[in-house]
Amino acid sequence: MNTCSAPLLDVADLRVRFAVPGRHGRTVPAVDGVSLRIGRGETLGLVGESGSGKSTLGNAILGRVPVAEGRILLDGEDITRLSGKRRRPLARRLQVVFQDPYNSLNPARTVGQTLAEPLRFGERLTRAEILAKVADTLRRVGLTPDAAHRYPTQFSGGQRQRIAIARALVPEPELVVCDEPTSALDLSVQAQILNLLLDLQQQFGLSYLFITHDIDVVRHVSHRVAVMYRGRIVEQGDVEQVTSYPSDPYTRALLSAAPVPDPREQARRRGARTAS
Repeated sequence: MNTCSAPLLDVADLRVRFAVPGRHGRTVPAVDGVSLRIGRGETLGLVGESGSGKSTLGNAILGRVPVAEGRILLDGEDITRLSGKRRRPLARRLQVVFQDPYNSLNPARTVGQTLAEPLRFGERLTRAEILAKVADTLRRVGLTPDAAHRYPTQFSGGQRQRIAIARALVPEPELVVCDEPTSALDLSVQAQILNLLLDLQQQFGLSYLFITHDIDVVRHVSHRVAVMYRGRIVEQGDVEQVTSYPSDPYTRALLSAAPVPDPREQARRRGARTAS
């Protein structure tokens, strides 16, 4: 992780507003003055409860929702308001892994077709080179090359998420937005996917914006953490500092609500809350 050079991603005073249904001209802030930075090879965990604006912030960085105010720089290039055509080349540098592996893959296309698609644009590769790249990427995410000939419905949830990660990996990006990539998976599979993401980061020097509601996941994968509440960043810093010595009441509330590994202790806590 390189923290001394200029950041790979620099978000400054970003604001996203959504229209209020039935109220002409009225908007509400979904992201309200957010500033954050991510260095090369670094993971920034973005944590907060549902509705805090985490995914909206990620979608703004990806160009999926319009920005009302502020600035997004990727390696010094302003990408805040790029048109669709001008943004297309960014796909090689900026990728995403979504929460639900069941909905993020086209069931009508084989895995090989899905992974090959971004390779057909930009670099001029032969069919043999594309097939070799697809096979190599599948191996790197823990799948065999013959998975390329099968359809997403033939895989388990964890395997589908590996395919989704492979799709993000194929263009050799610099930054990957991970939007709750393990929350739809069983606990044992979650750990496998998290460790895979960490291994890939080491191999390729990837940077991650890791969006989650789970503070324990943040501890496991992140170098730094930003805590989001009602569209604002209320606290950010080194992950150990923030999770061990939180300064904001909301951060302290998130930490106190985090589950514990021992299921008996967790059941006891839930029982105590129910009784109270």
